[in-house]
Amino acid sequence: MWPFRRKPKPEPEPTRQPPPAPSRPGSGRTAADVLRQLEAEAPAEPPSRPAPTGPVDHTLGRALLAEGPVTREFLHRQLHVAGKADSYLGKLLAGAGAPPEADLFAVLAAGYAMPEVDLKQCRVHVPTARAIPREMALKYKMVPIERIGDLLCVVCSGEPNPKGVEAIRRQTGARVKMLRCPAHHLQILLRRLYAAGGKGAARRAGKAIAAVPISREDYNEATSGAAARAEARWHSLYASSGPVRASRLARR
Repeated sequence: MWPFRRKPKPEPEPTRQPPPAPSRPGSGRTAADVLRQLEAEAPAEPPSRPAPTGPVDHTLGRALLAEGPVTREFLHRQLHVAGKADSYLGKLLAGAGAPPEADLFAVLAAGYAMPEVDLKQCRVHVPTARAIPREMALKYKMVPIERIGDLLCVVCSGEPNPKGVEAIRRQTGARVKMLRCPAHHLQILLRRLYAAGGKGAARRAGKAIAAVPISREDYNEATSGAAARAEARWHSLYASSGPVRASRLARR
């Protein structure tokens, strides 16, 4: 063997290929690929509560209705606003299992249709209608027409405004049941109820009233007559800020 043979050349190391850059939407990827990536990156939602299989606790159900619609989203929102999410009570409330809004909406709206009312067929109770301020009725286009026990029947012409319903509940302290009526009927009702407090009344209130002069004799007779003396005595006895006269205490 030839003693001075050349040393074999080392084999070249394989070059490392840079990792492929993430492709952008639309660069060779299909819509199914984009959806799969979005589903993989989406945070896992908490598992929904299983449907109850045993008997329903009616007492608990009535208590939950009396509390009001406390949904999971509403509860989390209030805990976040108050900064109580990590507190002891906050953790207790978060683990109570409040229903999601979608589930509660599905149960409440299943098969329900808002009643259509013809205002010509029913009598509107004016004191009930004016139980809310004029500004509230005109802002939300809602008018109470009758109160049946603790249930306040309120009419509107389109879809009810949830903020308006909450405002009426706070103002009256009653539960609200919304009814739908024709738009022109609602306009007539609003005009008849609140026309006296509209712009015409404001113009009349700002109008100057002409003074009628009276003579000195008429003035002296009005201020020195028996009626004026009786009014002055009553005012001194019952409406004066000074000490109570002895004549009032001695009278039997």
